[in-house]
Amino acid sequence: MTMFPRLFPLCLMGRNLLLVHGFGFAVLLAACSRPEAPKPEASPAVSGTTISFPDQKSPADLRVVAAGSESDRDLTVPGRMTWDEDRTARVYAPYAGRVERIRATLGQVVKKGQALADVSSSDIGQAQADLHKAQADQTVAQAAVARARELATAGVIAKKDLQQSEADLARNAAEIGRSRARLVQYGIGANAVTQGLTLVSPLDGIVVERNVNGKAEVRSDVQGQPLFVISDPSSLWVNLDVDETDLAALRVGQPIELRAAAWPDQSFPTTVTSISEAVDPSSRAVKVRGRVANPERLLKSEMFVTARVNRRSTVPTVPADAVLLHGERLYVFVQAAPGRYERREVRARSAGPQNWLVDQGIAPGDKVVVGGALYLEQLLDAAR
Repeated sequence: MTMFPRLFPLCLMGRNLLLVHGFGFAVLLAACSRPEAPKPEASPAVSGTTISFPDQKSPADLRVVAAGSESDRDLTVPGRMTWDEDRTARVYAPYAGRVERIRATLGQVVKKGQALADVSSSDIGQAQADLHKAQADQTVAQAAVARARELATAGVIAKKDLQQSEADLARNAAEIGRSRARLVQYGIGANAVTQGLTLVSPLDGIVVERNVNGKAEVRSDVQGQPLFVISDPSSLWVNLDVDETDLAALRVGQPIELRAAAWPDQSFPTTVTSISEAVDPSSRAVKVRGRVANPERLLKSEMFVTARVNRRSTVPTVPADAVLLHGERLYVFVQAAPGRYERREVRARSAGPQNWLVDQGIAPGDKVVVGGALYLEQLLDAAR
């Protein structure tokens, strides 16, 4: 029992030493395991218009795409089919009157000179009467000239009277020619006063429109709808609305391809025949016309179609987000190597709301920055 009191202080002291040494060991371990202070991130290096990121690692928010080529994508243009005006004629009534008889129906095949309708008109009767009156006056004028020549030879009348008679005969001959030509122009008979006119087809084709009925009154002083429209549907025109920014892709004589919703598996070759000299101020589109061979008559007038145009040039295209405006100049950032970007001045033009055509400064395949270009621009500004 006396031994335990002596051992108790030793045990207590050993316990305290263990606690002290254990605390020191814990402090030492804590000191060894304490993390070092983070090193500041290295800033990108700026040299002129080139930005280099440390370790050739680009920021995660930078996004690049390869510049495409204009020839990589075909141009698609909406269009509308119309009659070929070189093979279309619109027939109007040359005189006011009444349609007595319709002699052609809608969709009928007609030949040049074939009757379309018979028209009765007092104006036609007046034109016929004017010719007959001029012919009667010519007979009288010829007799007057013959008498005047005899009297002038005998010295009974002055020479100027003979000249006046000859002038009257010449004027009368001119009136006959005018009256006859007026009737012949519309195929009106001149032998009698019939007041009748037969409207005829001016070319071979099909009656594609008829806007008159029998017994209808027609007028020549009011330009309304034509009475008949004759056309050859084996050839049609296509009118395309081309945005002014895409006009460089088209030229006269260029082949293009048409597709219609009615014939999804068939294409129709076309050739550009004309390009308008003006831009529509409201739509900013240019009218482009082409001629389409339509021997099977699958395409119809007023049908909507889509034209596909193959690009001729290899001008690089970039998204609109890649182009920066700095003052009056345009720039893009190009990835020269991993983690290195350089700003290049370019000459570009808009190719619609989403793309730009770059005429100078980059080549197809160059990697341009489309996400984070403003951040790179700020780095350049800060380095100045």
